[in-house]
Amino acid sequence: MLVESVPMNNAELVAAFEAGKISPAQFSHENHVRVAWGLAHRYGKRDGLERLVTGIKALAVRAGKPDAFHVTLTRAWFDLITAVEDLDAAPELFEKSLIKRFYSAERIAAGREQWLEPDLHPLQLSLPATGAEPADTAR
Repeated sequence: MLVESVPMNNAELVAAFEAGKISPAQFSHENHVRVAWGLAHRYGKRDGLERLVTGIKALAVRAGKPDAFHVTLTRAWFDLITAVEDLDAAPELFEKSLIKRFYSAERIAAGREQWLEPDLHPLQLSLPATGAEPADTAR
């Protein structure tokens, strides 16, 4: 049985996500952030990311959109989220548009099936201001 809209604490949310009991409609950006943070803190970054990817792919299948999973967006958000110890101290993570400070629309489009580094600014939470000049990310 899928959980539709019952309020949950972070531990309950992560458990419901891992059990496949979160409905696609319930997996808001805020819940995505909380689940990613919870998985990383429970399992470590590598295993946490693997569990997040598995869960998001399953969620996409349940939503009838099996091709909706996006490699770059998932990992970029995960990297940003796991850089903080306390989610309440980083409210910017709950702003869905935050990722646009790091990636251009073209780069996001190109990163659906493979990991791509950001093209505007490095992924770090010392956030670039909106409209700031891009950093030199050539390697």
